[in-house]
Amino acid sequence: MKKLTLILLLLLPCCQAAAQSRHVVDTAAATYDTVQYSSPRINPIRYFGSPFCEHFAQLKLLAGSSDFGVGLDYAYIPELWGFGVAGYIGYANLWLAGQVDYRLSRPWSRHDWHLYGNGGIRCADGRFGEVRPMLETGVRMCSPQGMGSFCYYSGSLGVLTDFHDIYLTVGLSVTLSTFFSFLLVFP
Repeated sequence: MKKLTLILLLLLPCCQAAAQSRHVVDTAAATYDTVQYSSPRINPIRYFGSPFCEHFAQLKLLAGSSDFGVGLDYAYIPELWGFGVAGYIGYANLWLAGQVDYRLSRPWSRHDWHLYGNGGIRCADGRFGEVRPMLETGVRMCSPQGMGSFCYYSGSLGVLTDFHDIYLTVGLSVTLSTFFSFLLVFP
């Protein structure tokens, strides 16, 4: 029995060393399994191109405490950044603005999302006597399909201010035929 106890005591450190080396191998394998992947910081549209439409036109409504009206919004977004113009004819004011757009969607997205910002002027009573600056910001959701590069369906929701009042803007898409008819009627 003494010999058996002596042999077990001599083998115990060897067993413990084998167990520790096995734990190191398992820990190393576990770290490879838990590597986390993240998307690149740059939008993949820069690498793969944009599968979405490039031209967007909307009929917009403007409503606030001191004015309400209708307007037209056009945007051109070839890849990530784009530009456009917006104008409103209100009951008491005229609004005209330049627009900057940023595409939030990835190439594999089901819908095309944009963030837009407008900066321009508001003319009181349709005259250029009282001119105030105006800013608008909002989000636009579009269908990925269209006729060529012109989007079929889109909708937007935004907030506009002339640094005196705040207005809500809502936009719905204008089809290509309606857009060109509007341009023929109001050249």
